[in-house]
Amino acid sequence: MQPRNVVRIGPSHYHVGHIVPAMVAKEMTYFEEEGLAAYDLYHGGLIPAIAETIALRRAMTEKGVDITPDVKPSAVFALAARGEDVHIVGCWRNRQDFHWYGAKGLESFADLKGKRLGVRDLGGIDHVSLRTALKRHGLDPERDVTFVRGSRFHPHEHPEVTLREGEVDVVAVNEGDRTGVAEEGYPLLLTSRDLYPRGRADRVIIATERMVEQETELLEAYLRATIRAYWFITDYGVNRPYLEALVKRLRQTCLDAEEASRSGVEGGGRLSLPFDGAPSVEALRDMVDEGKEFGDLDDGFELEPVVRLEFVERAFKELKARPVLADQMQHVRDIFVARDPDQLPPGA
Repeated sequence: MQPRNVVRIGPSHYHVGHIVPAMVAKEMTYFEEEGLAAYDLYHGGLIPAIAETIALRRAMTEKGVDITPDVKPSAVFALAARGEDVHIVGCWRNRQDFHWYGAKGLESFADLKGKRLGVRDLGGIDHVSLRTALKRHGLDPERDVTFVRGSRFHPHEHPEVTLREGEVDVVAVNEGDRTGVAEEGYPLLLTSRDLYPRGRADRVIIATERMVEQETELLEAYLRATIRAYWFITDYGVNRPYLEALVKRLRQTCLDAEEASRSGVEGGGRLSLPFDGAPSVEALRDMVDEGKEFGDLDDGFELEPVVRLEFVERAFKELKARPVLADQMQHVRDIFVARDPDQLPPGA
């Protein structure tokens, strides 16, 4: 095969937050600085989320995409189980913290039969996590509850309003955005850390076989630029004006009316970005077990052939060795330690 002339990066989904890290790497010229001079960023969304497990690899082929930075691990597992050439090479969201609050009078998930649960999207992080929690509390997520979807249930859109107004009986709220619901008597039913004590790699970076086997230098250049973008986003106190302006610009060009009209301006997953760009392998194993529990994966499915983290490990090691980045890296590391030391990988 001829060498890859242009590396094409294409987020699977059209949501603005999924696009932010690549846009930061582009606008801060991290891609060029790290050796990815010829690249193309396709950010219209490759495929409807509901079809990701079926046709994402085909969509990548038809659009010439080499790297997709925001794929659900469950979709990767399903594609790999069918023999598709996709590999997990890094991570975007390594831990998304949800606090599920319920209507007054509810005491546990076992009380949710016949109730309405607000979710951002069917098949999204909150929906899939709720499905698992319901089953483990003896309920059938397909028959015993009603899921109500919409952007108003996004944790950054103050979904507690829908709880107060009685639109739904359960909603997920980010820890920092609870705005008094606990003090008002709404019960905390479950947290994502209760459900996933080892974390949950909700979105991963995947690359084609060609990138993994033949274009490793370009792949590592992409990963170095992406890790630097993560550090930039994590330093929200300094970079907030730019990041919020970027989100507003991306919303203005988004073709989906619901996403374009969202009021929240935070994007890029800053609270769940991995410091070293890598997912928790233990968390991925838990997700494989979850897939087997629900019958989505055969018992014989093996994670190891799908995960290729040597490239992101080398990328992080190289960045870590650069004196010019030492102060920035330590600053971002301090942010991680202060916020959530469990997110910091060993030796980072």
